[in-house]
Amino acid sequence: MTKHQSKIDQDWFNSRYAGEDADDGCQNELSLYRQADSDRLTLLLSNTDFAGTSHDNTYLLDKHDAQKLVHFLQQWLDE
Repeated sequence: MTKHQSKIDQDWFNSRYAGEDADDGCQNELSLYRQADSDRLTLLLSNTDFAGTSHDNTYLLDKHDAQKLVHFLQQWLDE
């Protein structure tokens, strides 16, 4: 795996990296999943520890959260 990969696969956005300087050197992944019949996105964060065990955490974003996130990211992109 390269240091950083991002892709969109149908209803999934996946971004993963391994060994970033700002991290512990373990593989990490952020995934966003959208369901056609839901007004929320499921956010999945995965972190692999030094023993190779994956730890997953989920979080839901509603459309209001997503709009704020878009605004936040757009400000950062415009800098």
